Amino acid sequence: MPIAVAALAGALGMITLGCLNVRQAARAVDRQVAFLVAAALAMVSALQATGGAAFLAQHMVEALDGASPAIVPSAMFALVAVMTNLLSNSATAVLFTPIAINTALALGVEPTVFIHAVIFAANCSFATPMGYQTNLLVMGPGHYKFVDYLRGGAPLIVLIWLAYSLLTPWYYGI
Repeated sequence: MPIAVAALAGALGMITLGCLNVRQAARAVDRQVAFLVAAALAMVSALQATGGAAFLAQHMVEALDGASPAIVPSAMFALVAVMTNLLSNSATAVLFTPIAINTALALGVEPTVFIHAVIFAANCSFATPMGYQTNLLVMGPGHYKFVDYLRGGAPLIVLIWLAYSLLTPWYYGI
């Protein structure tokens, strides 16, 4: 059974059995998380519909003109890792996948290399509370501050970026 179906069935079961009333269940939904994800996905749709994704891919190719094929996916990783901490990881992945594919095709490189860069980097959402829904959920109850996420997440992102940048040329033979 998909997790979303199981969670919904569990929530409905708790309301049906009287463990929670509807008001308590509604208060448990964090509206900040819902609005953040909705706004990020709307921004992604707008960027794709207006041609922003192709525009950004073209500028990335121009900015890294003449760079080694191993440098470009590393730069893509760094860009996505920064953006995933400003948007959400799912919105960043949706936004940067077409940019990554267009960049790879413009360079004549296998798109898989760039798609993997987006996948790995989009999951580097540790450095801000808005990078991932769970970060927002635990911020209040854990009494965390923005700087706590940055202090713990930024070094981890750099470590993952370095590992990706060093292993990608070997793994893909570029």
